[in-house]
Amino acid sequence: MNSLKFFGCVASCVLLNACANQNLSQLGASVLSSTGYVNQEQARGIFSAGDKLVKSQEELTPEQEYYLGRSVSAQVLDRFPPKLDPTKTKYINTVGQSVVLVSDLPETFGGYHFAVIDSSEINAVSAPGGFVYISSGLLKLLPSEDALAAVLAHEVAHVVKRHGVNAISNSHLFSALTDFSKQAASVAASQVSSPVDLGPMTAVFAGSVSGVTEKLLTKGYDRSQEYDADLYAAMLLQRAGYDPRALLEVLTILKSHAGTASGGWFDTHPAPADRIEELEDDFSFPAETAASPARATRFKKIIG
Repeated sequence: MNSLKFFGCVASCVLLNACANQNLSQLGASVLSSTGYVNQEQARGIFSAGDKLVKSQEELTPEQEYYLGRSVSAQVLDRFPPKLDPTKTKYINTVGQSVVLVSDLPETFGGYHFAVIDSSEINAVSAPGGFVYISSGLLKLLPSEDALAAVLAHEVAHVVKRHGVNAISNSHLFSALTDFSKQAASVAASQVSSPVDLGPMTAVFAGSVSGVTEKLLTKGYDRSQEYDADLYAAMLLQRAGYDPRALLEVLTILKSHAGTASGGWFDTHPAPADRIEELEDDFSFPAETAASPARATRFKKIIG
């Protein structure tokens, strides 16, 4: 069997693993290793990589997404403790829920949860399953309830669009392809004459919690995902009866602080000026309307 035919056999085995149970995978690994081109460890690695490829295309259940989000939230709150102000927390949840109810995902397995975290960073993040956090540093800059709703709507958009979960799938797929490449390289190099000990394959979704947390707090989402979240947030604001121009107002405030602040939003989001340009190009903003006196009074009383 030449190497081309062999790797064709390997590819077939990986695809077979998509519908194989554990016993069949073990049998397949034994058969593959019996060809003499791979040892038992390499054969198991190839089937493990195949399993990762399959898992990367599977959607998490609502329950799995919720528990993932809760675990991510635990890491976020470990870095930034929550501000324990019941009145303010209740108010922010009320505003957040008004946006959630008009979204395409008004319910999650564990419900949506909104909270203020104690951080001077100008930031807001959301975890899978409906966990949304806004920093006290950003909250201090917001001039109105509509602006608060705009920030929360952007984070709700990430939840609805499942950007956090998609980040897991993408990184998992990359990991699977990397594993498969390593296995192929080890086979080509060793030809079984000097077996390569690659160790056990990484478990499915291992490190996902830390990976998502790092994505939220350090790396940020892709630019296209941020623009998508802005556009969806503007639509949510309009649906909920808030002024979608409040999102432009928030971005203008962020733009004014871009040269004086660092970390948080400025490290994980595209430049505010770019986001403003994208929004104005892609969203049809209605004519300006008078601000609601009731909202202004409520916001000033609770947020200050």
